[in-house]
Parts: sequence; C-alpha cells; structure tokens
Amino acid sequence: MTRTRAAIVAAGITLSFLLAGCGGDEAPAVATAATGGPTASASPGNGSGSVAEYVEAQRKWVACMREQGFDFPDPDAKGQIHFSDDDNRKNKANPQNIAAQEACEQFQMEVPAALEPEEEPATPEQIANRREYAKCMRENGQPDYPDPDANGNFPQNWGSGEASPQEQAVTIRAMQICDPVLQGRPEGTPNPNATYQG
Repeated sequence: MTRTRAAIVAAGITLSFLLAGCGGDEAPAVATAATGGPTASASPGNGSGSVAEYVEAQRKWVACMREQGFDFPDPDAKGQIHFSDDDNRKNKANPQNIAAQEACEQFQMEVPAALEPEEEPATPEQIANRREYAKCMRENGQPDYPDPDANGNFPQNWGSGEASPQEQAVTIRAMQICDPVLQGRPEGTPNPNATYQG
C-alpha cells in the first residue's frame, strides 16, 4: 500500500504543531485532514536546519497559509505557532485545509534538534499500547503500519509519500478507530467529525 503523505497529516504534520505537548503516545505521522500546520514535518532538504532557518521557514509557511485563507498567527522566536482551542477546531474543520497544506508544503522543514523537547522514556504500558495501536492500524486498512521498536519509538521516516483520496480516507478511519488504543482504551467507533494526527 502506498504510504501516506506526512504534510497532510500530518500525521507531523498535522496537528501536533498546533498542540505543543500532544502527549507521549505518538504514532508515526500519517496523512490526515486534521492538521493545520507543521512543527515536525518533512524537510525539503536533508537534515534539520539551524533555528534561524527553521523560524524563517515557519514565517514563510504562515504567510503561505494566510494566502490560502487561513488567519494564522505569527510564529514565536522558536518558530512555534500558538492557536486557541477555538481557532484550532476551525482550522481543522476548514474543507480547504488539505489543499492549503499541499500548497504550502514547500516551506515546511524539520524542527532543529536544538528546539526538540527531551522526551521521557516510554513506560512499559505505553510501549504495549503502541504495539496494540500498530496492530489495530494493520487490522483496519493499514497493512504496512510499522511496530514500534523496543523503546516504543516508531520509525521516523515512515508515512511519507503520495496517497490517493481513498487511501487518505482509509487512514483517517483507521486512526479514528485505533486512537483510543494509545491511551489503553478499547478500539473506538469511527467519528466522522473527529480529526486525528496519528
């Protein structure tokens, strides 16, 4: 199966940039209609750039998204973009979100290591939940979804590539079903109004 595009996610991009500190149970960035922008997304070049390059890229990305009709605030000195919960919901629900993400993808780059928060090691319970999540995703239309490693980390580069609208819909539905598993809850019932980043 074709891997999904991180920029539509994604995934991250997708909405993790909107919600700094999304929690420890993070899955690979896969395509979703949920995202409103990047904090950790595919880089147009190799490796991550300097903080100044990243901040400048974030400024260009915001300018591009504004041209697409989204009223995004300026990034701060670390390139972070802060949204209110209400604005976050509006951005995710906007039907032009995916098209805007694709139009502005050229300005997205990886978050420099200097700006990456230090992550707490995953607990045994979180690792088990992530394994169950991967299994759930495979059982719900994502047969190539990877297992986490022994530390509970998913492959960083998994999930990039082109995806058809049908594949994107399958991915979003799988994430709606499987998202509760990351918190140790039973698989959920798909919610067509919910948005997920994976």
